Amino acid sequence: MTPMPATFEAWLNRLPGFHDARVVSVTPVDGGASNITCRVELLGSGPRVICLRMEREQGIFQPYDVIREGRVIAALATSEVPVPAIIASEPSPRPLGAPFIVMEWVDAPHMGVAPHPSFANFTSAVAAIHNADWRGLGLAFLGAPASPQAGILAELDSIEARMPAFACEHDPLLRGALALLREHAPADGRLALCQGDINIFNYLFRGEDVVAVVDWEQARISDPRSDVGQLLALSHLKGSPFGPADSQPFALAYGAASGTPLSGMAYFRARWLFELGVIYHGWVRFNASEPWYTLEQLTGLLQQSLAELD
Repeated sequence: MTPMPATFEAWLNRLPGFHDARVVSVTPVDGGASNITCRVELLGSGPRVICLRMEREQGIFQPYDVIREGRVIAALATSEVPVPAIIASEPSPRPLGAPFIVMEWVDAPHMGVAPHPSFANFTSAVAAIHNADWRGLGLAFLGAPASPQAGILAELDSIEARMPAFACEHDPLLRGALALLREHAPADGRLALCQGDINIFNYLFRGEDVVAVVDWEQARISDPRSDVGQLLALSHLKGSPFGPADSQPFALAYGAASGTPLSGMAYFRARWLFELGVIYHGWVRFNASEPWYTLEQLTGLLQQSLAELD
């Protein structure tokens, strides 16, 4: 769903500072499963490149809401979390066929390909998100659960809601995992702003510094350990040995960066392996191919993680 340059140009020319902009190209950025990101090259006054982010209709993180994402990014503009500047937001699907936002283009590679990314700076950036004053920043529109446990249960509800569309709502392993995760949802913890997808591809680097955090589609107010659990689950799928969750390298690094050692991470590792199991089926359904991990890998790790809870 890439718009024609002339179509986007007609809309863009109505914005202050872009009246004489000429859209040379609109190019989708490879990768990612959230809202669709395009690099837009311009001529005329103003910037030479901007970012167009269009709402995806279907996908592994549905339902999507790019306008909500734009509100999160705009709210973070005055925080210590580096984000792209929002230029404009269009909630109507009429101009391009779907709602969209327009942002500055941050010319920096993500952590996966950056030449000299700092793991310590990445970890500190994640901790800074969780330490942000989300109420003071005006992010209460995300919905504040009554407790950290309520936030965790709401996450599980969102994942379950996707299962019918992914044809995995009757999968015995996933159904059993969901029931066990609901039963053991921890009552401790705290509420914080969570990005919802802290994988390394969403952290842009120049040298050793994080210069922008992108992809806020899954942002929510919940227990920050949920974010950390994603990295633990992904690391195991990429070959990291399965051991005590609280002692995993990222858990220890995050505890040092945030000033508060983590505990109870076995639950959040299991919670994310469950979601990655649901995502596996969604990926196959929408792409007719496996994601970068196999069902066999996922099944073994999920079974191990659930055994720690039962």
